[in-house]
Amino acid sequence: MKRIIASVVMVLLLPCLALADEWPAAKVQQIFSGNGLHFVRIVPGEGYGDTVGFKGSKMGAYARGEFYVKQPDRSYKLTADVALQNPVAPVDLLLSNRGYLLTFDNWHNAGYGKVVAIYRPNGELVRTYELDALYPAKQLEAIPTSVSSRWWRCRPFGFVDPDEQTKVYVFEHFGGTFVFGLSTGKQEYHPGQASCQQPG
Repeated sequence: MKRIIASVVMVLLLPCLALADEWPAAKVQQIFSGNGLHFVRIVPGEGYGDTVGFKGSKMGAYARGEFYVKQPDRSYKLTADVALQNPVAPVDLLLSNRGYLLTFDNWHNAGYGKVVAIYRPNGELVRTYELDALYPAKQLEAIPTSVSSRWWRCRPFGFVDPDEQTKVYVFEHFGGTFVFGLSTGKQEYHPGQASCQQPG
């Protein structure tokens, strides 16, 4: 009888275990543009109280982005130091040759908050997107979830136009791709049937 009870308990626990996830501590991130003319350093914030699952935690400053431009003497000059849209840190980054920064998702909260944020080379915010601006309610409900996150995004992601680097694509859970214009912030959705490779 004890074995039967133990087996039933394990069966009931399996879905919970499968949905658990772990996140390493947020660290300083650095990214260079492909041509080496731009560089952004991201310092983690302490806005844990603004993240899902951390209710009652510290309401600290958000992550910061330090924007640098290469100088004639090959040094990098700080041109902007701005608060980002991430309470702690973004998950993935992309920096264009013209200095536009795009960030995906939030540390410990993929799929929550500002899942896409675009910044100009001077650090000014172009636009942000939350998940409910990208998906209708029924699709949102069908996106896989874990203890911390909603796993809407897949690999790969990159520049639609590698030479000009004006638009960024990212594959998504339902097989399609989102395309984001860096200077305008506009997004397009292209349906597809690609299999999802989860980030990580």
